[in-house]
Order: sequence, then structure tokens, then C-alpha cells
Amino acid sequence: MTQKENLRVWCPEGTRGALCIHGLTSEYAIDPVGECVVGLVVAGDMEVQRGRERHLFRAGDLCAWDASARHSGRPYRSRGWQARLIMVESSALAELVADPEAGRGLRFPLQPRIDDPLLAARFASLHRALERPAPALEREVVLAEWLLDLFGRPLATGKAAPREAASRALCDPALRRARELLDDESAADLTLERLALTAGSSRHRLTRLFRLAYGVPPHRYQLARRLGRARVLLERGIPIAAAATLAGFFDQSHLHRHFRRAFGFTPARYVALLRSDVQDGRQLADPDSPLEVVS
Repeated sequence: MTQKENLRVWCPEGTRGALCIHGLTSEYAIDPVGECVVGLVVAGDMEVQRGRERHLFRAGDLCAWDASARHSGRPYRSRGWQARLIMVESSALAELVADPEAGRGLRFPLQPRIDDPLLAARFASLHRALERPAPALEREVVLAEWLLDLFGRPLATGKAAPREAASRALCDPALRRARELLDDESAADLTLERLALTAGSSRHRLTRLFRLAYGVPPHRYQLARRLGRARVLLERGIPIAAAATLAGFFDQSHLHRHFRRAFGFTPARYVALLRSDVQDGRQLADPDSPLEVVS
């Protein structure tokens, strides 16, 4: 994100791994290491570049981005755009959506733009609900049900296509054991050999499972967990330098570099957004109003 923004950032209670953002910006660039992004353009138009792909989003469009590649956005025929976003850690998303016993797995849409007005309207309602005080259980259930409608797909039988292969990888016991070790010891200097021994799998197969399930290799998944841990520590008021050490980063600058790349703002900016008056929406005079269009 840039300084030409007016954002509210918060972490809804009872929704592990979720970060909500609402407001105005004129530019963004993120390189997710394990965070999936779902967003709704409220006003204005934007174009997003991801690799060689260019995507145009207008007001009312819903989009979903997996964690496999960097993407950046800028205004399209407007001075900026307003949006509602939810960033969800891949591991948390998998836990909310994947249900092997029910024959359902996690699968991202083939295109980032979701052509479903009803689902978009429900997302707007969900996002507004996450801004209001509510029991943690209610928040978690409402979020999980919406994510399941978007990402939950029946597990395929027979020869698996790439999307179904990702769902199957999520259900693999070797991946589960390795993921649990990384989740429990995210700050530790783990080796791929130890990870493979814990998983009961070869190093090559384990790396392939991580790429299929989360779009990133094991070390990038570990980085995502460290960033998630750092976020929690910052939200609790832990100083940035201490949060960096506790989360497994070499120092504050190491955390700064990866945090900004993954989320679009620095740790200090994140803390400021959480603590500022924007938090209660007072600076968002009319957050869903149309924007000026550039002719």
C-alpha cells in the first residue's frame, strides 16, 4: 500500500489467520508467501498485473488470489479505488474448507475474477459483519461458510487434474505431519531432512506436496507462519524488534523486508493502522461512495 490511502485494518476475533482491510488506496503490491486474498471492489476501477497476466476489476467485482505469485494493482480511469479485503493464511483456509470425511477439498477458481453477483453481495455483508462486535463462534462460522461456498469443491476420483491434485495433497498424512511441525516450531531452524523424517516422506515428495497444496515450497510456508506469528505479537503490543526475534527472524530489518513484501505495508505502519482513529472508521466518511473518474 502507499501513503495515498485511507484504510482500516483489523483482525476479527475468533477467525484465526484472517486479516480484514477496508478503505481507499491508489496502489498496492504484495508477494504472498502463504496468504490468500479475497476482495471486493466497492468503488472505482483497478487493473492488476500478475506475471504476464493483466486483469481489470470494476466496482462490484469479486476477486480471489492464491499464494502462488506476486501481484500488484493500480487505478484504471480513476484516482483510486475502494475495496474490502480479507487475507487468510493458507493453512487456516485449508482447515476451514477442506473436509476429507465429507469428500470436499480446497480448490481455487480458475480465474481471479469471480463472476457471481450473489456471492459478491454476500461477501460485502460478511465483511460488514466482521466489523461489528459478535461472539467469536458466530464470526468463525459465518466466515467459514462463505469460504466453503467459494473454495470448497468435491474431491475428484480417478486421474486428478491440477486443481484436484491440490485438494488431495491437502489430505495427505505426510503433509499434515510436516505442516504440524512447522506450525508448532515456526521459529526454529528446521531442516528439510528433519521435516521429511517427521512426515515419513522423501524430501522431493514433501516439497511437491507443499507446492500442490499451498503454492509454495516448505521454506516459504515456514516464512508465512513466522509472519503470522509476528502479526499476532505486534497486535499484542510487543515491540517490533522483540516480535522479530520471537517469530524467528534474524532481526528487525529482516522482518521489515518480508512483512512489507507480503502484506504491502511495514510492521510499523501495520501497528499504526491498528491503533489509529481509522480503526473505528471515523476517517472513512463515506467508505462505499463512488470515486472521481478520470476522463
